[in-house]
Amino acid sequence: MSKRFYIEEYFKRWHRDVARTKELIDGKRHYLEGVLALSCYLGALGAMRYPTLRDGEAYVKVVLEYSGKRDFYEQVDLLFFLQWPKSKLNDHGSYKELKNHAEIATALTKVYGSADDVKANTRYASKADVIRHASEAKIAGFDEQNLRDKLPLFSLHELLYRYLRCDAVHNVDFPFVNECTDVDGNVEYEENHAITANVLLETVDGIITNLRIECTKACKWPYQL
Repeated sequence: MSKRFYIEEYFKRWHRDVARTKELIDGKRHYLEGVLALSCYLGALGAMRYPTLRDGEAYVKVVLEYSGKRDFYEQVDLLFFLQWPKSKLNDHGSYKELKNHAEIATALTKVYGSADDVKANTRYASKADVIRHASEAKIAGFDEQNLRDKLPLFSLHELLYRYLRCDAVHNVDFPFVNECTDVDGNVEYEENHAITANVLLETVDGIITNLRIECTKACKWPYQL
């Protein structure tokens, strides 16, 4: 049998695995296990396609390049941007390289409102809009290139890795999901972020589909592309 046949069969197996994960999510009882599995699938797909990159870089790159949801994942989470100084990443070196965070945050609140307003209304914005509003604020010493370089740290694709993948895998913690118990003691899950279980499912499915198309056409395994 040809190499192309084995490549097709390989990706069919991936699709079957993802279908089983959908059953976990839809069944609710094992909802968190489904989210965790999808997060791990993303890590495996990233490592498979970009074996020479570091874990986080491969994770983000495969999402942006193959999910078909680049516009979605490149959005900035305004709530996270405003609350970054109080987050677990407040002392992270890469984030601290952003200049004028306080002034930019003030400028954004004049456009979008306070953190509470942002949470209730427009929580996500395009990178272009954030840069435009910061530029129009006429901040003393404003460095537009610095903002362009560092703004992706506040994007959905970065939060996908830092808050979903890392917390779920290493700490069994799911920041984008609230666990609730009803009057009968039944546990339910309420999603609090744009990156929902179904979005994760669409992301993984999109990556598998687009990788399959590219690999089949080139007759190469993902790491050979």
